Amino acid sequence: MKKCLTRLLTLLLSLALLLTPAYALTVDQALELLETYYYYDIPDEAYEAQTVDELIRLLGDPYTSYMTAEEYRAFLDALEGETGLVGIGVTIQRTDEGILIVDTISGGSAREAGLRSGDLIVEIDGVSCVPADDAVVSRIAGDEGTQVTVTVLRDGARTQYTLTRRLVVIPNTEVRLLDGGIGYIDCNSFGSDTGREFAQMVRDNDAKVRLWLLDLRGNGGGYTNAAVEMLNALLGPGYYLYYQSGDNTVTPVPAQKHAATAKPVIVLTDGSSASASELVASGLRDEGRSITVGGRTYGKGVAQAMLDGSVLPDYFDEDSLKLTVHRFYSGGCNTTDKIGVIPTLLVDSTYTNAVSLALCGDPSEAKLGISFRTNLSSTCRSYSIDPDTDSETLSALLSALPPQILVSYTEFPGWHADNYTAPQIAEKLGIEYESRWFTDVADSKYADAINAMGTYGLLQGDGKGHFNPAGNLTRAELCSMLANVLNVSYQGESLFTDVHQSAWYAAAVNAMAYLGLVNGVGSGRFNPSGILTQEEFFTIMGRTARFLNLRIDDYGLWVEDKADNLTLTQRGALMGYSDWARTSMAVLAWGVDESFEGDAWSKLGLLYAPLEELSPKAPILRDEAAAGMFAVLAGLDILPVK
Repeated sequence: MKKCLTRLLTLLLSLALLLTPAYALTVDQALELLETYYYYDIPDEAYEAQTVDELIRLLGDPYTSYMTAEEYRAFLDALEGETGLVGIGVTIQRTDEGILIVDTISGGSAREAGLRSGDLIVEIDGVSCVPADDAVVSRIAGDEGTQVTVTVLRDGARTQYTLTRRLVVIPNTEVRLLDGGIGYIDCNSFGSDTGREFAQMVRDNDAKVRLWLLDLRGNGGGYTNAAVEMLNALLGPGYYLYYQSGDNTVTPVPAQKHAATAKPVIVLTDGSSASASELVASGLRDEGRSITVGGRTYGKGVAQAMLDGSVLPDYFDEDSLKLTVHRFYSGGCNTTDKIGVIPTLLVDSTYTNAVSLALCGDPSEAKLGISFRTNLSSTCRSYSIDPDTDSETLSALLSALPPQILVSYTEFPGWHADNYTAPQIAEKLGIEYESRWFTDVADSKYADAINAMGTYGLLQGDGKGHFNPAGNLTRAELCSMLANVLNVSYQGESLFTDVHQSAWYAAAVNAMAYLGLVNGVGSGRFNPSGILTQEEFFTIMGRTARFLNLRIDDYGLWVEDKADNLTLTQRGALMGYSDWARTSMAVLAWGVDESFEGDAWSKLGLLYAPLEELSPKAPILRDEAAAGMFAVLAGLDILPVK
């Protein structure tokens, strides 16, 4: 039986992992704490562990770790953020063309000399650094007080800068006002004061900006209260965080202050944006408050508590046990566990800065803009594209547009604008771009859903632009598709006798089974080549919806005397499904209202077609499955488009 902590614990959403050498904590003490507070079930073999190191390894939880006194102090210092490094004061990315400057740091010689985001360092002390690798980058480093000369390529012109290496303090959170009324806030971690400092930065500068850029790239997380305070500053009062404990108790965390701004927000993310960063990004997404540009985030949806001497003096002195105690959910009751946050515009890191700045154009001057609906409750949100945006950046932007995001174009700013899809506007403007849409789905009634899934990298097809929409779907193929959507894999012995570890689908099938989303067919077999029926598909997608969303069961559990959200017609339709499929079908049918005349996705709930068009015993086709996945992700607001 899980227990609640009787004293205040520091809850963390942190990606940081630490090595754990010597232990003051005994195995018996560690097991006692696990039985009291741990979110997951403790594996049987863990009770046979001879050391704390072995015990933690057997848990298989990368976020649970023991810290010596020295490690604990270093961990807390890292969360609070400010780090001193000797250098020229830039954050960089290695590219085949040279060292790309992602940003410059206050107090560094690079910013003082006028270097800026997007500059490309092509020579260091007169020697080429193309292509850039670790050895090349290391030549920028050196002792404090020494100088280095870099040749920078900007807009086709080369310029040399002689820069002095100095100690540069990287702040936890920093605000800068960019040209054109853009407020840029770079948040590197969520320390204990980050939320309060962020809110103050926004209040102090909001009157000076048209919109805000919130950079969460590389931010691995931190304190949950800081993330909630940040959301409070951008959204106003509400509930933007829910904790679920191991006994399924749910605790909401309220935010009560007024919003510090109503200006548009663009969030920048990458694969290292984790935990508290994901809570902020998903909270803004759920409320339709922002657009997110960059990479899919890490996918950490569990929170840790720091067990230390301040809360458990009988167990700890200056050491600590970082222990997973909750799964957390956003304000829309969605988890980021495994799946992460899928950005509105999935853009390669090379172009994240340029694309985000391109979207900060002044509406009175722009000829191009993008518009889309972020969720059912929001109005259409629009961003103007800077008229000085180069064709390479426009190409990257167009590649990131699914069919649901339209590009508006007008010959003269302020005049009537027509809307175009990405390929239409590319042809009109004569811009070449790499389309992520499939070439063989145009005749499918679900083409837009399929192409959206392709744009976000959630469907792969055959790697040559083909999806085979009319083909049947095997059980193994669905697992492969869904594992890619959920961003999961599996290592270890196969869970089924007919799924060999060397099979291309083995990791996906086992991952889906491990999560409880698919079952075998009996006798330890999975039948990977079996053709999937519609009711089998809906069963798996219903389980997936319940995995992703905390409150989905409130809408659709198939209990005869409690299914009041379903009409008699709908209940009759569901009776055509096998007993084992009805719970999932009821889950997917939540929100279905036969009299509703508004948004199509609302009318269909989490289904890709009306109930009367579905055939439970018929094979599920590939385009139907893709549309079914899109319906669940879009209906839960996990996908940022409808």
